Amino acid sequence: MLVRRSAMIVAVMLGLVACQDELPGQRDDNPISVAASMPEFWKTAPGSDDERWEVLRRVRAIDPCALIPRAELGHFGEPLQVEADNLNRCSTTFGSTESGKGTKIGWSLGVAPEGYIWGETKRDEVDGITVGMLRDLDASPELEGKLTERSCTAIASFANTVTLPLRVSTPLGTEPCPAAQAALTRAMRALADEPAQGTSPDTPNTVLLGTDPCAVAAVLGAATPVLEQRAWSCSFTHRDDEIHVEYAYDNEGYVIDDEPIFVVNGHQGYGAADDVGGTVFYRAALGTALPGAPSSMGPRIPAISVSGKDRDTVEAVLRATTELFPAR
Repeated sequence: MLVRRSAMIVAVMLGLVACQDELPGQRDDNPISVAASMPEFWKTAPGSDDERWEVLRRVRAIDPCALIPRAELGHFGEPLQVEADNLNRCSTTFGSTESGKGTKIGWSLGVAPEGYIWGETKRDEVDGITVGMLRDLDASPELEGKLTERSCTAIASFANTVTLPLRVSTPLGTEPCPAAQAALTRAMRALADEPAQGTSPDTPNTVLLGTDPCAVAAVLGAATPVLEQRAWSCSFTHRDDEIHVEYAYDNEGYVIDDEPIFVVNGHQGYGAADDVGGTVFYRAALGTALPGAPSSMGPRIPAISVSGKDRDTVEAVLRATTELFPAR
């Protein structure tokens, strides 16, 4: 819980952002000091395709929810819920789940082979690791008096192309940046140890964990340029069609609203009747509802999404990908 300290200005990120609230129990270190002490893996740019593949493999093996475990979340208050929003993303809510009344912290792991796009974010750098922070009212001062909640985004971008963005939202009347600084500090400290998938009890054990979204490309004999790949998606050319495969925890409504086209190993595949700008999206459901409150589109489920221009090719890739997963 954030506590008002009217007589004190907290310097955030070595003075980059000034906020008026400080988090009780906040340690003296900050993201940039943690960056300086991280292992060389995070400070070294990959020099070959093999090293880039190794970065992707190691990122997929890390449990995002374990980066700020419940013991650490206790510094922010009593969490009402902790959810693995996706394979690379986790979030937690304090105080209230009602919009604008509680505090929410969300963070994710990704890769940016061409470099993170910072925009107006104020930042600092040490040993190839860049950390930045952007307050909502600094990004959009015209929103003063119009917001329903406050927010602050904190990001760590590592020399090895891994990115760790984090966002904190808090009720009006508070400053979210001290919480964002503290949360990013804790997440970076844990990231240095690369906690394995399944370390956090809040991470569901699904068939997608431990998998490689480019596995189907190898089956199909398609080349996979490593700079085009991300942790949980794969892009390649098959039958002269530009194919994109993504593994995700998707809302059930987005998956099952389309036309059923096949069942493989007990997994139902669906094909969209309409395209989006000439691109068609086919999906397969790989499991049952995951923990967490469902949205208007239903609960989240483990799913495969395949997109491309040619329906026959997209369906063939979806079928081949689904066949990689064991029977339910």
